[in-house]
Amino acid sequence: MLRGAAVVAGAGLLGTGATAGTAAATTYDPRQRFLRLIPAGNGVIYGLQADGELLWFRHTGWQTGTAAWSPGVGRPFGSGFQRFADVLAAEDGRIFGRTGDGRIVRYHYAVTNPMTGEGHWTDGAGTAIGAGFDRFPRVFGGWNGVLYCQDADGALWWYQHTAAGWTDGGGGRLIGTGFKPYQTLTAGPDGVIYGVRQGDPLHWWRYHADTGLWDNDGEPFQIGAGWGEGIHKQVFSDNAGCVYAVAVDGGAVPGDDDALHWYRLLNAHAVGAGNPPNWSGGGAAVEVGRGFSVEATGALQGYASTLSVRPGEHAGFPVSTSLTGVTASVVRLDTGRERVWGPTFVATGLQQLPADYRTAGCGWAERVGLTVPATWGSALYAWELASPGGVRRHVPFVVRPAAPVERVAFLLPTNTYNAYNNWGGHNQYSRGGDGGRRHVTFLRPSTATPVEPTGRIEHTLYSDLFLVRWLASEGIRYDCYADHDLEADGTWLGHYDVLVLGSHPEYWSELMRQRLVDYLAAGGHVINTGGNGLYERMSYPNATTAQHRHATGRRDEYHVAGMSESQVLGVELSPAYMDFHPYRVVSDHPLLAGTGLAVGDRFGQVAHNGAASGWEVDRTPPGLAGVEHIARGDNPAGGADMVLVRKPNGGWVFSASSMSFNGALPHDAAVRRILRNAFDLALG
Repeated sequence: MLRGAAVVAGAGLLGTGATAGTAAATTYDPRQRFLRLIPAGNGVIYGLQADGELLWFRHTGWQTGTAAWSPGVGRPFGSGFQRFADVLAAEDGRIFGRTGDGRIVRYHYAVTNPMTGEGHWTDGAGTAIGAGFDRFPRVFGGWNGVLYCQDADGALWWYQHTAAGWTDGGGGRLIGTGFKPYQTLTAGPDGVIYGVRQGDPLHWWRYHADTGLWDNDGEPFQIGAGWGEGIHKQVFSDNAGCVYAVAVDGGAVPGDDDALHWYRLLNAHAVGAGNPPNWSGGGAAVEVGRGFSVEATGALQGYASTLSVRPGEHAGFPVSTSLTGVTASVVRLDTGRERVWGPTFVATGLQQLPADYRTAGCGWAERVGLTVPATWGSALYAWELASPGGVRRHVPFVVRPAAPVERVAFLLPTNTYNAYNNWGGHNQYSRGGDGGRRHVTFLRPSTATPVEPTGRIEHTLYSDLFLVRWLASEGIRYDCYADHDLEADGTWLGHYDVLVLGSHPEYWSELMRQRLVDYLAAGGHVINTGGNGLYERMSYPNATTAQHRHATGRRDEYHVAGMSESQVLGVELSPAYMDFHPYRVVSDHPLLAGTGLAVGDRFGQVAHNGAASGWEVDRTPPGLAGVEHIARGDNPAGGADMVLVRKPNGGWVFSASSMSFNGALPHDAAVRRILRNAFDLALG
């Protein structure tokens, strides 16, 4: 039950040079104190703690970037808000909570002293004002009662709630498309929207609700660079062009990611051709406070104690949660979240992080566990946490066979998932590192393994779900392994007729790579459904940690060491990036049988990421022997080369050569038939 808390001074945040206070009873982890920071106008920021408490802050230096706060600490004024999937605010004290099952609840807090946050609740119990918003993976905004809702296909919808009810009868207004490439979307007042696009640019739009028109005809206008994951934990916008970001610490040995940076776009209402962005101070970040650590999943999160288990072995699940009534189940993912175990209740309680959690693991106590039944087939599974309000978290793990059973093996690219996992702020790509190297543990929650739609383009687990679900639909039985299984024991690989690689099999140890080379030399077959494969060398200091990069911080790319990925897969990384196009047939190849395609025809026009050849793609180097070209992406900088590469002793590699290929499986019959033909060739 949510309530308006007594208005008393509490532990909070101070300006630069000061430290956060300590509450009488600490109910949060200072390394991940807030679930999110919520702008409410004129420097007012609500901090939603992981324990559900809502704190009121005011950055009085919001117009100039000075590190001045009133009253200097957070003022508690509400509790229980961690049950919401999203919390947004308007400038007039209205607060909107979206539950995991799609209901919108409105609250109102009337401020009587805008310098201290003193006030009272006029609607502290909350009023339900809408339902059905669970169809939107992303909801942002709040200004003027406007909620921007992005659906799973990247379309943007506009809703507004006023004292008279919902504008347009509550049906929503479709106002734009193409928002999936954006890591972050945040809104200011008067239709201003900021988006951090994959790859680091910051874009600007302005929508005019009164006319239904966009500035610049709806085209995004780039207003900055150097934003996004690995640089910022959260980006949010206030009024008058103020943009705040919680920065990732860039130290050689990273500290806490708790610095709040301020920026101000002085012409936030009028950017475009002939009117370039005018940033205060040239756009340089200004630190205005410390203690603002953020982790969006902090109220409900967990990880698997091991990524891969056999039947009869223990699968443990450490969990940290401030919610009550949370249940845990196990679901099988290739059959569409089919529940195979549970649910069982999970004990409530936040667990603290040790100082070395990024490298040594979170060290949380196991809250749920089981012995894997012998009846479970080898496949990809997930622990599913569910709160009473419908918030869900998924933690995937692999059940590998006790001994090889099927003719097909699927190697899940868990090294790549871990390299891109920015939970805790740091991964292979974040600024700062352990003296130049990147040491990242597998024993932590993950941002790179979503099971449900995110509204974003995908290249990690969600993309591989398209593949495993297609395998299940085709009746292609397979044994499933995680990357480290190939490092730990390579004897199983030779038992299979074909090894399947996922959407982004980028990171391989030298031992893993050599075992793949040996498998192909012995006549094995590889179906590479992804792009940017075997690109970078990593190692395992132990079974639970991956080490990336040289001691200097330089990436350890195989081709630099004279071991190009093309030596194994027949393709290497193309310069094309974040560019999505269909394939075009270049030869009358047997793997096109049954597609009806002829030379010059296109296919793969529709895929989850936009089109089937895109994001990162591979091409064949000149003069490589044994290469049979099937199709090539239309990407101007060099599209994906779909090839069959013949090896000695009857071995071969089929490579789709694109991170976006698997996302076309639900949409394109030709893509499905080509992949089926590759399996038929391997299996006879």
